[in-house]
Amino acid sequence: MPPSRGDSSRGDLGWPGVVMAIIAALLLVSAWNTGENLLYIVLGGVLSLLVLSGILARTNLTGLSFEREAPHAVFRGDTFLVHATIRNHKHFMPSVSVRIEDGAQPGETAAYALKIPARSAVQLDVEHDAFRRGVMMLPEYTVASAFPFGFSERRRTLRDAQEVLVYPRVRAVRTAAIERTPGARFLPRQRSNDGDEYMSLREYVPGDDVRLVAWRISARVGKWMVREMGMGNVRSVVFFLDTARAPKLPDFDGRFEEAVELAASIAVTLLSRQYSVGIVADDAQLPLGKGTQQERRILELLARVQPDDGENEARLVSEARRLQGEPVHLICVSADPEKWGRGSGPEGMRVLDPGDVIHA
Repeated sequence: MPPSRGDSSRGDLGWPGVVMAIIAALLLVSAWNTGENLLYIVLGGVLSLLVLSGILARTNLTGLSFEREAPHAVFRGDTFLVHATIRNHKHFMPSVSVRIEDGAQPGETAAYALKIPARSAVQLDVEHDAFRRGVMMLPEYTVASAFPFGFSERRRTLRDAQEVLVYPRVRAVRTAAIERTPGARFLPRQRSNDGDEYMSLREYVPGDDVRLVAWRISARVGKWMVREMGMGNVRSVVFFLDTARAPKLPDFDGRFEEAVELAASIAVTLLSRQYSVGIVADDAQLPLGKGTQQERRILELLARVQPDDGENEARLVSEARRLQGEPVHLICVSADPEKWGRGSGPEGMRVLDPGDVIHA
């Protein structure tokens, strides 16, 4: 990554510097009125300290370059680290007492380096919180130093075009709700658990059917283990995310985030069980796929999706009509509670009720 570009450094007079300036002014008035040589000597010393402080503070930040490295993507609600590297290109002089201020919290020290030796570099970690799903622009950083006396502080604002993609929050869920949601060419028989096809073994979580407990294996490993079941021969699932805005729904944005997180959680859970999963949302569509690459593509799509005014409803209906002739299970997820549990999705598709989803 190339170093960040910054504006020219600027100087600020701190409170100690303001106090020293007031003292210098009082000394000047006293020396002018009394003509005492001692007062002129003291005044000269105070002014020398102020000037020397400004020169050394400016020299301290001269020859520094800055770059930072952020993760490509994080999950909503996570705290992540940005690795900021400060290089000192000076041949002999170190840079001392250098700190980084986060532009989102001006005036607060986000990271601190006591000393950066000449022709060396230090790496500092700056914490950020991913509060909102979507594309997060990293705030500008300010490198500041008040070395050596704290009278004068020099600052350089450093910027780059770093972005972090914030995925929706993902939770482990059980697939019982999917089993009860009718879909295209779905097996007609009823099930009382997560399926009828054995997939693997996993550790017991509260709410699992005790009939799925593998007693012999549980006794051998010393903890409860249950059989992971699948959805028979239906191994493909396509999610339709309802992005139409409901103006009469209070707190629609919050409910929409919950719907996106629900779709992401179920999709990631199914992918971990070797299902083929696809997404249809707004004007974006992701065909069926498997594995970690498909998981990343689904999370990136859901990270960028935004509610709309329903102008793409016709395209969603057309896609639902096409998939109804395929061996695939269709699931509609909506933020509107009036649609939950009803055939209110595209082509009469039943909308999943979030209350039926059990979090593992």
